[in-house]
This record gives sequence, structure tokens and C-alpha cells, in this order.
Amino acid sequence: MQLAWKEIRHSKGRYALILAVIVLVGYLSFFLTALSYGLAQANRTSVDAWDASSILLSDDANGNLVSSSVTRAEESKVLGTDADTENTAKSGTKDIEPVSVLQAVTKIKESGSTSGEGFNTVVLGVREDSTLIPQLVSGRNAADEKEAVASESLSTKDGVQIGDSVSVGRSGYTYTIVGFTKTAEYNTEPVIYVRNGTFTLPSAYASMSSTAGSNETTADSSSTATAATAATAATPQQSTRDAASASSDDAVVASGLVIRDASAKVSVPDGMVSLDMQSFINNIPGYQAQVLTFALMIGFLVGVSALVVGIFIYILTMHKRHLFGVLKAQGYSNGFISRSILAQTLILSVIGTLVGLLLSLLTIAFMPVTVPITVSTYWFAIISGVLVLFSLIGAAFSARAVSSIDAIEALS
Repeated sequence: MQLAWKEIRHSKGRYALILAVIVLVGYLSFFLTALSYGLAQANRTSVDAWDASSILLSDDANGNLVSSSVTRAEESKVLGTDADTENTAKSGTKDIEPVSVLQAVTKIKESGSTSGEGFNTVVLGVREDSTLIPQLVSGRNAADEKEAVASESLSTKDGVQIGDSVSVGRSGYTYTIVGFTKTAEYNTEPVIYVRNGTFTLPSAYASMSSTAGSNETTADSSSTATAATAATAATPQQSTRDAASASSDDAVVASGLVIRDASAKVSVPDGMVSLDMQSFINNIPGYQAQVLTFALMIGFLVGVSALVVGIFIYILTMHKRHLFGVLKAQGYSNGFISRSILAQTLILSVIGTLVGLLLSLLTIAFMPVTVPITVSTYWFAIISGVLVLFSLIGAAFSARAVSSIDAIEALS
């Protein structure tokens, strides 16, 4: 180690160049890792907050919650009771909770009218006092179907404040934001939590159910039309709720059923499929493509950096053949010289990795909140270890070349 330090101090220019390469590679690796992890988390933070073991979806949804539809009959078979999905922690069990999803543009309402261009959101319909909602960071829980809580990212990125009324989608579903949760996003969009049943699921299955209902007997059609006419004069939330309460077992009441208790014995009805949470997350549109793309980029970056550092060390080793010849003539063993080379590489790789880490953390601190970037101590530790390890592996080839140096030839 002492010999390694002396040589580094003696040839500052050469080793500064190698150190600069390691710093830049480390900086880029850490920054891309934070960006990759941030994008991955932006797809799944709301799902992770469920703390669930599995989810039931319709078998024709390809594992996508947005494309899934659960009928009232299917929900009753799973819960084992006629659960009131619109207002309910009292019916069914909290270990199995229905969830509905609506992807829509949301706008802030001011003086009774919407303003601004709006922002993309994901609205999740859940039970009253649902355990699927993350911990609140400010405000309070929603008290009725006209109130909602939202991800705090909706406040930091889009300027929504507690007390604001927001209009969701073209149908004009209106909610008042009364609280903010920890960051909860689905498919990179902030989540708004509302009472299940306060919006209509925009699915083809729901449309078919509606059409089937209109083809019933004349008496049923007449009563349905009367209920629909009365509901039209009410708010969208009231209209949806009243229609749902009068609908048949084929009516769509949720997008999926979240199973929180892994030990719960759940009977999966025909037409539905059970997915573990990791499989469900992997089916979120774009999630796997992002993760695999960044993983390959970071992997190739680390591999190339090891090759570059190894080439630099090898070239320096070959330039010091005369020095190694003198050391061998003085009785120093190949092992001692090899350890000196590895020690030099260890010093350079550790210092370079730490400097690259500090620079990346400094850059991340100044990134705007709209950039989905997140620091992961776990992945940063792995990247640091891999950078140092690969650098040592590259240096090992240089150390091996020392054993072939002949003292007499090196001195001649």
C-alpha cells in the first residue's frame, strides 16, 4: 500500500487521468440508476402502498388494471357476501378490497369553472376508510363521495392545494381535495383517491352491461328510464351511485379485487384470474421496458468502465517494466508487486467512485420536482461495489503480466 501511494504521488498526471475516467463513469452510473429507480417507482408507488399479496382481475385484461372489469356477481362470489362497494368498510372483509381505476385529465375549478390546461391523473375508487390509501401527510380523510385525498406529488408538481375543487375527465366528476398522502403514483401519474362508485368505469364491458340492461322487459326498461331521468338532474356522483344500486349482477362495480392477506383462501370465479403483485406490477404498461432498458444501459456502462480502467492500468504497467525489473533485482516478489498494482487500483476506484457519488447526489438535489428521480441507498451501494470490483478485475490482468517480466531483460 505504501509503494502504491508513493507512486501515485510521484506520477500525479497519469493517475489523475485514470481517476477522472472513474469519476465520470461513476457519476453517470449513479445518475442513471437514480433516474431508472425513480421511473420504476413512479409506476408503482401506489401499488406498493397496498401492501397486498395478490389481485384478482378479469382474465381478458392481460394483467392490466385499467382494462379489467369486475361484476357485482363476481365480487359477491369472492367476498362471500352482498357487499356495498360504494360505501363500505362494513361489508365484506378488509383483507379483500375492490378498487376501480380511471385515467383522466384533471383541472382545478375556480369560481365554478375549470381553468388551465389540466394534468394527467389516475383516479382510484376505494372503500370508505380503505387500507389501500397511503398514510396522510397533511389534511384529513375524505368524509363523503364529494371529497378526495391525493398524492402529495399533485401538490408539488401541479400546484393543487387542500380545499381546491377539481374536475376529472370530460364527464365532469367533481371532488374537493381535503388531504394529501405520501407520494402515490400509478403508471407515472399522481393518484387521486375517491369513494368507489362515484365515477363510471370507462370499459367496453361496462358498455355491454348497460346495453344488456336496456334490452330487458318493458316494465324494467320503464323503471330504469325513470331512475336515469331522475339521476340526470343530480350530480355525476349521485347518478353513478343510483344507477349502480339498481343494476343487475352483471353490472361492473370495480376494476379489480385486491387480496391483502396472503393466507386468505379466495375462490377465483370463472372469468377472473389471480396475479401476485410482482406479476401485476410487471404488467403495468411501460414498466418492464423502462426497467430493462436502464438495466442494460447501466450494465454496459459499468462493463465498459472496467475495460477502460483495466486498459489504462495495463498500459501504465507495461511502461514501468524497468521499475519492476529493479524491484525484482532487489528481491521483491511477484506477489508484492502485484499487490501494489491492485492497491493502486483500489485507491483510485474507491476515491473515484466516492467523488462520482457526491457529484451525482449534488446534481439530483438541484433537479426539478417534475423529474422522476429517486435515490436508492441499496442500488447505490451495489453500483459502488460493482465499480470497485470490476476495476480490480481489470487490474488483475495487469498484475498477472508482472510475473512474466524478467529482471535482466527489464534492466538491459
